[in-house]
Amino acid sequence: MNVDNSCISIVDLPDEILLSIFNKLSNFDVLYWLVGVNIKLDNIARDRKFTQSIDLTSISSSEKDDPKTNAILDRFCLDILPRIHNNVKCLTIDGCFLERILHSNKFFNLQTITLINLDVNMASHILNENNPFVINFKQQLSELIIRIDYEDPSVAMLNLLIDIYHRTFALFSNLKYLDLDVNNRYFFFKPLLSGLSPTACISSSITHLCIKLHNIDDCLRLLDGRLNQLHTFIVKLEFIHDPELLRHYPSEITHNASILLNNTKNVEKLKCFSLCACIQTTEFDNLVIPLVHRLSHLEKLTLSLRVSERYSYIDATYLENSLLRQIPYLQTFFFDIATEYVYIDGQVRPSFNDIRHTFIQRGYNVDGYIDSMNSINTIWNRYHVYSFPFHMECIHPISHGFPGGMFMNVANLRIRDMSNSFEHSFFAKISRSFPLLRRLSIQIKIEKKEKSEEVSSIIEFSHLVELKFISAHIDYVEQFLPDMKTRLPSLIKLIIRYEHLATITENFTRNSTRINCAKLKSIEFHDETPMIHSKDFYLYFPLL
Repeated sequence: MNVDNSCISIVDLPDEILLSIFNKLSNFDVLYWLVGVNIKLDNIARDRKFTQSIDLTSISSSEKDDPKTNAILDRFCLDILPRIHNNVKCLTIDGCFLERILHSNKFFNLQTITLINLDVNMASHILNENNPFVINFKQQLSELIIRIDYEDPSVAMLNLLIDIYHRTFALFSNLKYLDLDVNNRYFFFKPLLSGLSPTACISSSITHLCIKLHNIDDCLRLLDGRLNQLHTFIVKLEFIHDPELLRHYPSEITHNASILLNNTKNVEKLKCFSLCACIQTTEFDNLVIPLVHRLSHLEKLTLSLRVSERYSYIDATYLENSLLRQIPYLQTFFFDIATEYVYIDGQVRPSFNDIRHTFIQRGYNVDGYIDSMNSINTIWNRYHVYSFPFHMECIHPISHGFPGGMFMNVANLRIRDMSNSFEHSFFAKISRSFPLLRRLSIQIKIEKKEKSEEVSSIIEFSHLVELKFISAHIDYVEQFLPDMKTRLPSLIKLIIRYEHLATITENFTRNSTRINCAKLKSIEFHDETPMIHSKDFYLYFPLL
């Protein structure tokens, strides 16, 4: 009776209200549960505006062999999509289901496609000129977003990835928007575009390019004039240049970069440029600044860099004099700059408020901190300043002086500090500052000062799926795994020393650490482990 009454009350609502309700829900769920229920709900669920963008990522590749998942996908492919396929302009899908969905449907109006969770082999298969996906959509698509998982650091896999990069630029002739990203746990050990011929065919219609690359040489190769319609260029680099290679081959690397830099041309239409590099660089002055100077028509600039081995901080005065005055049309400047290994010997050290004031004077709202570390002969300092409010998806590693704040877009975080102890209150601040954090790396070597079992409040990281301890003191394993200190309801992956895990869990018998470990599906050890684990180990981690 309740079900019938609910159906009657829903059907009796005006179409506009129903459509407003449906727009707040997943269109996949609405279509799956309402198409075919009755004529009115069917028509509203298949409304053209509601079905222009379809997100199928709730069907996960991890469940592709599940009979229930296959039954759901069969109904969607064979019954639902044929009713709406002419409406669909934007499709988001797990890559392993792409061919299955395209095989039974013709998307004549599809303009945008997002492919996620593509492993390198699958990406190579799909992004091939003989694949039906490319044949059918190479002229039709205007926007392409690709997410590749690069889990195998072998030479063969990297070469295959490089081939994918080269092909993707050439295959789709009418692309205006390309977002090519790689989720790589391992660094690429060579540039991805070094073999790209100056005469190689590239979709010159691209106006928006967001791409993950190895180093700045890859970036410069794409600014040689071939992308002459480019308006927005977002570059995510591992390095400006690999510091190890730069130490061994400084002349050769600098010479090659200089040639590429001097070949930069046809960038007058480029208005938005974002440069992010994960690893620290000593080349801010001699490479990053000259590159930005060449992009003189920029209206929006974003820099996310770790600059190292300097004798002065990068403050607003320095940025104004060396960089910003050369960009006369600039309207917006966002930044996250960590100046690391700053050597100030015998000088008066400015406070962070002194440095903040140089930005405020120029109209920039910032936050940040300074940390110091004593060495044998000198003191080196780390100065971290960033635009606030913080809009970027990544922030550089934070250390003991981090003041807190709200970082809603940041999903990955690394805490790195070799000189200070971190207490419970600091991690409480982290949970408040990064409410949507999904991956956390801890690299803290100094043991905690406060080791009491009693804490004033329990910390919760609601969305954290991966926790990694890198050369971390065992005290921080004790901080995170017992549920009377920290709750980790979503944790599925742990990277840790076996010795530390066995100690903190009391050889996999301790009750207070059991809850946070119960959902783990993957544990990676970076030390010696037993050839065969105990029965208690497998009982403790039932999902491994």
